Amino acid sequence: MTPANMSSDEKARAALAANPFPPSPFVQVTNDAIVIKSGFSEQLLQLLRWVPNVQWRPEKRCWTVPLSGAGAVRAVLPEILRLAELTQPRGGLEQASADPHEKPLAPDLFRKAARLVFGGDWQRDAARALNRDEVALARWLAGERDLEDPQTLLNDLVALMQRRAEDIAAEADRLAAAIEQGDQ
Repeated sequence: MTPANMSSDEKARAALAANPFPPSPFVQVTNDAIVIKSGFSEQLLQLLRWVPNVQWRPEKRCWTVPLSGAGAVRAVLPEILRLAELTQPRGGLEQASADPHEKPLAPDLFRKAARLVFGGDWQRDAARALNRDEVALARWLAGERDLEDPQTLLNDLVALMQRRAEDIAAEADRLAAAIEQGDQ
């Protein structure tokens, strides 16, 4: 069958086989569709509204995108992953490894620590606080590209966390002293 005779789904299937999405707990490609496992989000709806026949499936808490929409999904994949993660219950991503002795990957270590420091919009805030390109960081977290030096990024995050911990401890001491003196 020539490419001109292939259906859009067959073309999309072939393109995805040649260049698959990076592994993600949120985006899976089935034989019939791309499934985005996420709670409902207006922001996600805005990203996906340009894809024909995208559907929100509330009973399964997921979005389905026809395979022909793979290009549109790929174009905004880092943002889809960020928004999908935001819709997860707190701690929902902290999946236990099958091997308790397995060393965590740098993106997993970064994700867990940055979420603790920055809360819900941690990717954007972490990129800004660490003076990193937000898109490059999101792509690294999505497994699409490598960072030049993940160890430097992790060390920078540790230093930021330590500075913030010192600031929080100092402020807690000032608050406790004010309460003790009756200055509240």
